[in-house]
Amino acid sequence: NKADLPGARGRAAAVLTALPVHGAHVGVPLSARDEADAVRGHVLRAAGGSGSAAGGPPPGGAWACLRGALALRGPVLVFPVAEMVTYAPLPGMDGTAVGEASLPGAGTVSCLEAAAGGEAPTCWDRARGVYAAGGGSAAAALRDVLLMKPGSTVEDVFNTLKNRGALGGEFVRA
Repeated sequence: NKADLPGARGRAAAVLTALPVHGAHVGVPLSARDEADAVRGHVLRAAGGSGSAAGGPPPGGAWACLRGALALRGPVLVFPVAEMVTYAPLPGMDGTAVGEASLPGAGTVSCLEAAAGGEAPTCWDRARGVYAAGGGSAAAALRDVLLMKPGSTVEDVFNTLKNRGALGGEFVRA
């Protein structure tokens, strides 16, 4: 966490060569000050100001730290479906598939389509240039995916879907 301090490089190298130790299998020298400066710059740029940090990944090894954590134990992918024959999506997930703020915009979709072999997202309506529940191939198999934490249970998936409004009722163990 203090990789930017004098003398830290030698100690960080010694720790990295000693791995695995005390259950740790991945080590990344990280500077909290550099990471905080990058976050501050990102917030200022997003607010319309002029952040001092350049765009791109934050310095100080934050991305390397996240990559190392994911390499240890990646997320569990869950594909909620309405039926197991056609793998049609849950009707309750239509709002998520067309209304999430994180969906790529028209410019990104055009870049995806222009790329070699690229396709627009499943619910993209090319005629109107927007996401629509009936647009594109809305009944595509395995359209939706949830990223769950490792070790998540069926009840965790149920609660996630319930919070998104895709399911209702109570979870009953049999």
